[in-house]
Amino acid sequence: AAVAEAEWRIDVPAFMDCGEEGHEDWARFRELWRAAPRQPLPEDPSGDPPFPLFEPLLAQEAQRLYEKWRGKLATWNEDYPPGAADFYHSCHFGERTDYCLYGHMAALAYLARYVEPAQRHDIARSAMRLIGWTHCLDYLESSNWGFSLLALWDEVGGYMYPQVTLLHQHLQIGEGAGSGPALAGAAPAEAGEDGRRYFWIFELGIHKALSNEPVSMLESVLPDHTILHINYVKPYEGRAEAFRHPFPQNCSPNCKYQQESVPYTFPVFDDMAESARNFREFMLRTELRKPAVQKSSVFLCTNPIYYCSFFAGLNRTTIGYFGLPLMYMVPRDDWNAWVLDYVELAQSPQNLFLANNPLLAQQILWQSGQHIRVVSPVSLYVEVSYYPTRTHDVLVPEPREACVLNCLLRRFTPDGYPLRFFQKADTDRTLKTFSTFRSVVIYPHDYALMTFYEFYAMAMPLFMPSHLSKYLFPYSATVPLLDWAPAWLRAQDAEVRPSTSPLSLTSAAALRHWSKYIDFFSFPGVQLFP
Repeated sequence: AAVAEAEWRIDVPAFMDCGEEGHEDWARFRELWRAAPRQPLPEDPSGDPPFPLFEPLLAQEAQRLYEKWRGKLATWNEDYPPGAADFYHSCHFGERTDYCLYGHMAALAYLARYVEPAQRHDIARSAMRLIGWTHCLDYLESSNWGFSLLALWDEVGGYMYPQVTLLHQHLQIGEGAGSGPALAGAAPAEAGEDGRRYFWIFELGIHKALSNEPVSMLESVLPDHTILHINYVKPYEGRAEAFRHPFPQNCSPNCKYQQESVPYTFPVFDDMAESARNFREFMLRTELRKPAVQKSSVFLCTNPIYYCSFFAGLNRTTIGYFGLPLMYMVPRDDWNAWVLDYVELAQSPQNLFLANNPLLAQQILWQSGQHIRVVSPVSLYVEVSYYPTRTHDVLVPEPREACVLNCLLRRFTPDGYPLRFFQKADTDRTLKTFSTFRSVVIYPHDYALMTFYEFYAMAMPLFMPSHLSKYLFPYSATVPLLDWAPAWLRAQDAEVRPSTSPLSLTSAAALRHWSKYIDFFSFPGVQLFP
């Protein structure tokens, strides 16, 4: 039987709102903050309420709190500043403190909005650092403070990293992961020798779920062929959450060897040109000598897009199915030459290049001037569908770093509530098991996730946050670190070229503009919650 909503009182935890005993130091600021006039605004598509206007008493109280609680701010490159650590311990271990993380951020946001311009940036950065490098403490909209991270975003003007380290990689060509009943080397040299018709897919790509998409499509349109899929790169098969929280109480959240602020690592290939030559020689010497392969085969490049250049000159059809930006893994010194090579590849009638989401298509257009068709994943390889036998259980797959998500779910859930929330780690991580849950709630960690498309294909009820502040992803590949375009594109007339980059969503306006290209917001049936 349905239960009336009024029977369930969902209270915001005290350490988020700071309105109960123990937080007296924040009472005056909280009262003034709530009473401050706000400029009436048209409905903001970001979901942000109007920010409080300047009031001298409120500014004075914000300044007092800033000075008193300065010791809770970041002191160096620690993952969680002292104030963030207090919040972490209050959530996971129920420790009481007179500190108020979100009240502190509100005070800093107010000062950043109204103090001297020279200080605004530093104060706003100090506030953002309080939620961790990964923003994993940002659940401001779930409190009653009435502001979000977007109130700071324009002042900060971008992501912050402790440092950026390039992960130098070298490609070794050899037999990789494949699918089908046999690898190419084990198949007959001539079609029909064993009574079967073969079709070869030779791939270079690092993301298995992305590769599954074009391979399954080709399997569906060639039902009378045996598909032999050979990937010469060991693919990435997805990842679990970065860490299982909570860390030990005596050292958390900055326990040794458990921090997620391993420097922001960006993979690059140093020997791409040499690897491409070696790969072409390998293919000409082995697979492309076989008459059957010459008659019935295709090349496939996925992530990184740069792999498509390895197939140049081999006189075969190349399908590109892309999920990450154009410059991903490309050495910085090669960017200009690579864009010119990509334009030539994209314009060749022998090649078919596709983006798996509209935002990526806009990014490629921004950096190359080339329009690319979008084919959203349909996940034909997913062989299970929604079968909700666990009618009271909701799956909440962990984002890349869910430091307090699950403990907040427990804190918000009243006793006797009819729904229970589970992590992936509470299951065997199979799609068959996932299909038995009542619904799925996704807190994304990137602008396009194969898990989203898989759940959608399974016809599972999908819930996602509506607020744009939940779509700021410091550790995505869509970051300003890869935002570059050649001079001949940058010189285009403003009427042709957008005013903001789809790779640098470093302002609230840019985020609002480009969000219309994010599938999470455009796919019908996805439920967006406030």
